Amino acid sequence: MTENPAQSPAPAELARALVEVIAENNGEDIHLLDLRGLSDIADWFVIANAKSRKHLRTLGQELIDKVREANIGPFRAEGLNSESWIIIDLYDVVVHLFIPERREYYALDDYWADAPREIIDEELATTDTDDE
Repeated sequence: MTENPAQSPAPAELARALVEVIAENNGEDIHLLDLRGLSDIADWFVIANAKSRKHLRTLGQELIDKVREANIGPFRAEGLNSESWIIIDLYDVVVHLFIPERREYYALDDYWADAPREIIDEELATTDTDDE
């Protein structure tokens, strides 16, 4: 994520930069959902798993640090002291970080099944796209 205080990145660019930070910090099962035209909540959801509760908190804090370093805002973060789910809301892009059991329980992937998505593997390569 590069710092550019004069102009925030476009939502798609921001979403992809956040995906990269998650992948670099060993996030797992990363999905990038394109909600444009499907929701007024946000244009993009990033959904990913952490390996443990400690990893969840570390991953959430790393994302927040990167957003602050890049002077992107405003944003809100919820659940940093949570043991299962952190939400970072950048308005056009919302990041959901889960421990696997909570992700399965809340099933956001299923709820937004109609959204075009990219599933990101460990090497940041697209392994599955529904929009092509």
